[in-house]
Amino acid sequence: MTRLSDIPVKVEFNKTKESNLAIAKTVLQDIKAALREWLDTGRPGAIDLKNVPHMAREPYDYLKEVLGTGEATIVIDAMARVEIRETQYPGVWWVTHVNDRGETATEIIEITEMPAILKPHAVDVRAGLRRLEEALVE
Repeated sequence: MTRLSDIPVKVEFNKTKESNLAIAKTVLQDIKAALREWLDTGRPGAIDLKNVPHMAREPYDYLKEVLGTGEATIVIDAMARVEIRETQYPGVWWVTHVNDRGETATEIIEITEMPAILKPHAVDVRAGLRRLEEALVE
């Protein structure tokens, strides 16, 4: 008769969880490198989360948790909804574009002073200046 202690037991770690966290940590390393690049050269960076290979729910949630939330949240309701959230790390922004069905179209981590979508175009600024000048004449 075989005793319980005679049965070999092999313990396997959840390699899927480890690899999921490795994906998120790789993105965090990319963010760190982009922050350094931006500080050293002034060149902003961006990471499109939809293009990160194997970005499943677990690494996504871990990334969101580690980056956290900073002081600013901005919502733009134009042709498409854009949600901009500063992370707890200054200069790191989580930018989400939502389509008209409420689905996430793109998610981009921008490393910059201010996300590109918030920067006004010179044409728009000129038009705004003209409107302001007209309002002051009245």
